[in-house]
Amino acid sequence: MNKKLHSFFLVLLACVIGEVMNLAGAHLLLLLEPLRIPLFLDTIGTVAVTFYAGLLPGIIVALLFNVIRTIQIALVNGTEIYPWEMLYMLCGATIAAVTWAFARRKENFCINRQITILYLVLIALLSAFASSVVGGLVETVNRIFFDGIHNRFLTEYFVRAFMGENMGMFVSCVLARIPMTLMDRVICTFAGYGLYALAKKYTHHGSV
Repeated sequence: MNKKLHSFFLVLLACVIGEVMNLAGAHLLLLLEPLRIPLFLDTIGTVAVTFYAGLLPGIIVALLFNVIRTIQIALVNGTEIYPWEMLYMLCGATIAAVTWAFARRKENFCINRQITILYLVLIALLSAFASSVVGGLVETVNRIFFDGIHNRFLTEYFVRAFMGENMGMFVSCVLARIPMTLMDRVICTFAGYGLYALAKKYTHHGSV
């Protein structure tokens, strides 16, 4: 098989697997909903694909996840599709962009284990802040223009608390997301990198 064609199919397969991983993480959290676990777990595949195949495939996986998930929830619950919920795809795209900013220099992850961990922690911290800001903006728009009609996030209680302190809607939405997003980013970043390392070992592919 032509080398370029072979590489294309590997990237395509990675995107499909990454999408499945994102959906599986979201579904797992849904099954554990009674426990009220403050996580998302829906970007493990996005991180893995970004490391494995680069920025564009990572963004594609991130964008498609929210489209598929929004439609899936509507079909399962028998409700109408809330298209503005798809705007949270911007959080996933932001996470892919921050991850790629470091992943594109893979040689830095090969120095030693301590440096690798340091870079992953840095990715988790920066992507947590960036996605919290983007997510807070999306949630603010949701509340202003759509009355937060589909807002059932665990962050709701924190948003109300911050707004009670007169911090403003946007700041409240951002601050409320940071603790949950930070924990989620650490788990998904390390898990995603682990999947990438495993895939690289067996496919010898890893261009960005």
